[in-house]
Amino acid sequence: MTPPSTIRPLHLFESWRPVVSGYTSRSWDLVNAQLQNPNLDPRVIVTSRQFSNEGNRLDYPPQSAERFRLCFPTRRERWLRKLRPFSLDRRSLERSLDQLVDEWRVDLIHVHWSSHIGRAAARIAKQRDVPLVSEVRFDLAAAMISQTLRQRFTWLEPRFRRLFEWHLQESNAIIAAGPSLTEHLKQAFPALQHRIWTVSNRIAFDRYDCDPLDETQRKALGIQGRFVVGTTSKMLYYEGLDLLLRAMAQARSQAPSLHLLLVGDGPEATKLKRLARSLEVPVTFTGPVPFTDIPSLLRQIDLFVIPRRDVSVTRHAGPLKLLEAMASGRAIIAAPVGDIKYLLADGRGFLLPHLSLSCLTKAIIDLAWNHDERHSMGQRARDYADRKLSWHNADDLHRTIYESALKGS
Repeated sequence: MTPPSTIRPLHLFESWRPVVSGYTSRSWDLVNAQLQNPNLDPRVIVTSRQFSNEGNRLDYPPQSAERFRLCFPTRRERWLRKLRPFSLDRRSLERSLDQLVDEWRVDLIHVHWSSHIGRAAARIAKQRDVPLVSEVRFDLAAAMISQTLRQRFTWLEPRFRRLFEWHLQESNAIIAAGPSLTEHLKQAFPALQHRIWTVSNRIAFDRYDCDPLDETQRKALGIQGRFVVGTTSKMLYYEGLDLLLRAMAQARSQAPSLHLLLVGDGPEATKLKRLARSLEVPVTFTGPVPFTDIPSLLRQIDLFVIPRRDVSVTRHAGPLKLLEAMASGRAIIAAPVGDIKYLLADGRGFLLPHLSLSCLTKAIIDLAWNHDERHSMGQRARDYADRKLSWHNADDLHRTIYESALKGS
């Protein structure tokens, strides 16, 4: 098939803004970049899981509402979600996709989620004889093993992966969100490696800056006059936030002005609040915040920390929060897992030799007392983000991938 001069992809997302997550941030910026490209004419459908994520509407880029469609929960989904909050009626999703392939006269389907959503996209793409581009943002099987099963029964991971990523074998092109994930997919699915492309996580750089601290906001957060260690993160077991709390408790013996700022929410939030009380660590939990608040909250953090555990899901990921912190010129401490070790190379951050309580505590104390090193580290990170981590030209890369899928190569 010869690609048309303007390619019209149909993007299938699990959720969308105003839901706040790294997933929705990447989705928003990706579609925004394509909307600016005269050779691309994107369309978007969002599954009814938007309602399970506490979002019953969609935010749109300016003058693009007619390009978006939200699936509303069916009666069956509403009943099932009383038992399982993220249940999905695959047949209903397939009907919506089938209708929009005609209504919008799309050239291909670009699906951004695995499991039932990926299968629905693969089924309709095959029925309607349109190419399928499948994007893998993270290893869903590894995430389930790491969070739900706490790394128990790891022998089940390859089986879950084959189940969740079944649609990849039906895909004309596969996009991995980072070099670590690319290598992982090539090892997990060697027969498909010639179809795999890398489109790493990026950010809209202009949203982030290094303005002086906002004392009014600091007062509202209860952190005025403090040295703020913090992170923006979904509160999951493998993010290692419990270890960060313990390190803060020890570090305060030498740096009593330390205060922890945790931006976000998640399954581990209650446990973390209980642990903070028992350790008597001064900490501010913001809970879920609008995505528009993230840049200003980042500016209030003196030292950004990513204490991710070394488990299968983190080994194949490049966290978007790291890119946001780099664009904000933050000094960063992080565990050397996944793409983090590449992103923070050459002094753009402090990579822990390994993740342990003693290593993390020492790094926090050392950098808390070294203003010049924090400043130069943050400047190197911001310069790199400006040059390498924006969405500039990513839309051209997507067009190349789409052309490959349309040609069947």
